[in-house]
Order: sequence, then C-alpha cells, then structure tokens
Amino acid sequence: MSQRKRYLAKNTALFALNTIGTKLIHFLLVPMYTKAFTTSEYGVIDLVVTIGTILVPIITINIGEAVMRFALDEDANRNDIISIGIFYAILSSVLGLSAYAVVSFFPQITVSGTLVYLYCLSQGLYRTFACNLRGQEKLFHYALGNILNTFAAAALNILFLITLKLGINGYFYAYILANLISFAYCVAAGNVAATFKNFRIDKALMKRMVVYAVVLVPNSLMWWIMNSSDHIMVTAMIGIAANGIYAISYKIPSILSSLSTVFNQAWSYSAIHENKSSDRETFNNTMYDKLVRFQLIITSVLMLIMRPFLRIYVQPAYYEAWKYTPYLLVGYFFLTMGTFLSTIYTVQKDSRGFLFSGSVGAVMNICLNWLLIPVWGVHGAAFATCISYMTVFAYRIIDTRKYMAIHVLKPEYVLGYILLIITGISMAVPVPYGYILMSAEVALIMFINRHFVGECAQMIVSIINKVLKRRK
Repeated sequence: MSQRKRYLAKNTALFALNTIGTKLIHFLLVPMYTKAFTTSEYGVIDLVVTIGTILVPIITINIGEAVMRFALDEDANRNDIISIGIFYAILSSVLGLSAYAVVSFFPQITVSGTLVYLYCLSQGLYRTFACNLRGQEKLFHYALGNILNTFAAAALNILFLITLKLGINGYFYAYILANLISFAYCVAAGNVAATFKNFRIDKALMKRMVVYAVVLVPNSLMWWIMNSSDHIMVTAMIGIAANGIYAISYKIPSILSSLSTVFNQAWSYSAIHENKSSDRETFNNTMYDKLVRFQLIITSVLMLIMRPFLRIYVQPAYYEAWKYTPYLLVGYFFLTMGTFLSTIYTVQKDSRGFLFSGSVGAVMNICLNWLLIPVWGVHGAAFATCISYMTVFAYRIIDTRKYMAIHVLKPEYVLGYILLIITGISMAVPVPYGYILMSAEVALIMFINRHFVGECAQMIVSIINKVLKRRK
C-alpha cells in the first residue's frame, strides 16, 4: 500500500472509530426515546435541536472550522490560531443570549430559554475545541472526545429519563452535561492551558480566519434550511406530532450520512496534503469512484430492509416514518457525493464556494417546501429536501471544475444514480411485490459494481487472514 493510501486508511479508521461508536449509541437510544416521549414531545425536542443547529454556528461564527483549517497549513502558528479560537469561544457566551429571543418566537417550545441557551453554548464550546484537536491532527483524541460525549449523553439520558423521569428537560440536561464533559477533555487533550500562558492575538491572522469563518455562517444557514427548516415548516403547517414522526424518518438516512462522514473527514486531510502532487486529479477521481460505488450499494440495501426494520425498531406510533425515508435516502446519497466535491473548496480555502452552492440548494428547498407541504404533507417536505441535495450536487459538479475535473457523469455512474431513484420509488409498491422488485434492483446495482464488490471481499479476507496469523 502506498504512503498516501496508508495515510488515508489510518485517518479513515480513526474517524470510523469516532463515528461508528457515537452513531451506534445514538441509534440504540432511539427506541428509548420513542417509548419515553409521545410524538408531540419528540417533536418539541426535535424543534429545539433544529434551532440549535443554526444558532451554534452563529454564536461561534464558525471559528472552530477556521481553527481546524488554518492549523493544517505547513507554516501554521498554532498558538496564535487557538488564541483566536479562545477569544471567540468566550465571546460566544454573550452572543448565545440570542437563544432567549429565538425561543420566544416558538410557542410550541415548552422548555425554558435558559436550557436552550446552555444547550447551544455547551455545544459551541465543545465543537470549537474539538476542531482544535483536528487541526493538530490529534485524531485519536478527537475520536475519543466524541465517544466520551456520546457515552456520557447515553448514561445521563438513562439516568434522567428512565430513573428520574425528568422528561424533556432531562433530555437537555443530559446533553448539556455531556457537552461540558467533552469540552473539558478537548481542552486538556489539546493542551489549551499552554496557550493561555502565551495568549496572543495576531490581528492579521484573526482577520483572515474571521473572513474564512464568517462566510461559513451564512453557508451554515443555507444548509440549515436544507437540513432542518422543513422540520419547522412541518410543525407550523401540519403539527408538532407530525414533526416527531418526520424526525424519526431522518434516523436511518443518518446512518448513510455517518458512513460518508467517516470517509469525507479523512479524505479532507489527504486532499490538503496531496494538493501539490502531480497526479492529484487522478487520485481524486479514483477516490470518487470507490465512494460512489460503496454508497450506491449501501443506500439500495437500506431501502430494501427499511420497512421490516422500522416495524421492530420504533413504537407503532412512529412506524409510518418509513414512507418518507426513500426521498431522504436518495437525497443523502447525493449529499454525500456533493460533500466529496466540496473538499475541493476546503483545500482552496474557498468558503464562498460553500456559500453559493448552499444558497442554491436552500432557495430550492424553501420554495419547494412552501409549494408542496400544503398539498402533499410530510411527503412534500422530504421530497423538497431530496431535490435540494441533488441541486447542490449538480452546482458543485460545474463550479469545482475551475479547480479540478471530477468525472461524476460516467455512464456507469449515471446508470447507478437512475437505478437508485427507481429503487426508492419501488418502496411505495405494496408488499410482497415491492420487496421482489427492490431485490431485483439491488441485485442489478451489485452486478454493475461487481468488480468493486470483489475488491471489498478480497480486502475483508485479507484482513481476516492477517488477524488469524497474528493470533497464531
């Protein structure tokens, strides 16, 4: 294995340790949530989390992303970089007070503004200093911090929801405490105490970092519109209970998102390191090829097992969530491929590329939500999300060509995209005919990607043989 592939494999393994561990715990908690909360109560929780998703990057001005990216430069002064991160982390405690005003606009939210403030602030502090670990390439510590966060949240959820029965407030107590515990770990692992001793603000560096980060704030808003605004619109147009069910429909596609996040986070490091290599375009296309084949197979298999799985995974009141998952799974597939393309923006420090591509998708999403939710209900919200992700993918295909040409429209790929969409449509076919049809479509996707499947099988056999030899 070449050095570049070893580097990518090592980082992928570390991010996998982080993502698989954390997502598995979150995944296992969902049945507990569906049992502990009514659909309306879970809708309230999802609404607060949705609001937090956009408030956190605003109150922190996304400074964590700048800390991570600037620290990866060869000539980076990491002391000055984290000093700027500390300054804006302190400032976020003041900006976070805006949570009180935001909550006042949503009469459906039954938790106090103080809880929402602490939830957003604790999450912002944790994210900023977790990004510092990524910038220092302390990926093991970064993964460990996320796993610590997840296990703490799980244990505290069980304590507050099952033992103490504190309801919705208990849910947020758990996540606030978990965020603070992980924040403390990241501060210690990143040796931030040394920065306090040598605290220094380089105004020129701060200007560059803030310009990079601030542009990412409206980008976060655009992605929030695509990812989360439909939750608010479903709540407003249909009801809080419908949003609770819709929130559950996101849980399975989030598995797909998690798998892609593992690769794309690791890939961003390789892309930055390989930016000056002579064959960087070939290397990027090779990685895209492997990712698109892997995602086609995983997404189609998830569609096949969705209905029977949800029947045993959630309470009966939430089962109808399966109806909305086809749109979201197809959408998340194109989100994954668009995220791969966005790594080019990260390498070039082109935060405007993130903003413009996100804006195109957000406008598409908000327009479709207004048009479709009144006539198509929750289906309209899910369809709008799917189309907005596809729009971003299409925009980035064109826009990133100014830096590098990724060949995303090879006939074999396009056939896979079409088959995936057809498989999603087949989920609506009544059983057992729907299962038969989807099984045939999944088999066809497997056949088209048979060489990749063979490579994966060989790799798995090779890993098993190595493990067995070491045991002997």
